[in-house]
Amino acid sequence: MINKKILVAVLIPFLLLCLLIVRAEIHIQQGREWTFHVQGYDPRDLLRGHYLRFNLRYNWVDGKSQCESAHDCCLCLSDIGEVVPTVAKTNCEVAQNQCDGYIHGDFERSLNRYYIPENQAAQAEQILRDARANNDAYLSLSINSRGVPQITDMIIDGESLNELIKQLPEE
Repeated sequence: MINKKILVAVLIPFLLLCLLIVRAEIHIQQGREWTFHVQGYDPRDLLRGHYLRFNLRYNWVDGKSQCESAHDCCLCLSDIGEVVPTVAKTNCEVAQNQCDGYIHGDFERSLNRYYIPENQAAQAEQILRDARANNDAYLSLSINSRGVPQITDMIIDGESLNELIKQLPEE
């Protein structure tokens, strides 16, 4: 008979992992999908493993990229009917009430890397090198009603990076 303490010690981390997965899926389902242009890719983050590192290129509204308060700033997103929304930096209360969507400033810095499995790293690097030449890479985010973004996909030339990798021959 398995000791109850061992069983509990094994089940608790498993249940916590399952809850994190469910929470992420609910976030994606309840959030609104937004797409941002990606620039300045670096094929890997040497300190963190196989992440594609990049910067988001925002479509800034002229004169609206500043926020007076250093700790309560959000990115105000406006859907203008194009692939990429316009962005203005503003007070979070204003962003919650007047914008089509918003990203809370605390989460903006977490939007600079996309994980890829180690066995797909070489293919992803090649795809991104090609995309850099065409300047045609986008990041898809699901942003919930509290301004918390979650990366859902990397889009290259209109297709999911994961799907493009599957189409390539194995090395």
